[in-house]
Amino acid sequence: MCKVLVVDDERIIREGIAKVIPWEELGYTLVGTAANGVEAYKIIKKNSIDIIITDIKMPGMGGLELIAKVKE
Repeated sequence: MCKVLVVDDERIIREGIAKVIPWEELGYTLVGTAANGVEAYKIIKKNSIDIIITDIKMPGMGGLELIAKVKE
């Protein structure tokens, strides 16, 4: 199963995506959620994540910066 991480600074959006999508039925595992790129990067370092669903503008570290850091 592909492992997914949802990253968004807006709690209602982050939790909505996490709860509404039937991850297991679709063959995915939701590893967790993060409120910004800094939190997300910590999770990514500890887990092998296949898919990151991220917002672009967030406090701390935005989505584009997170993508660049993960690519390193």
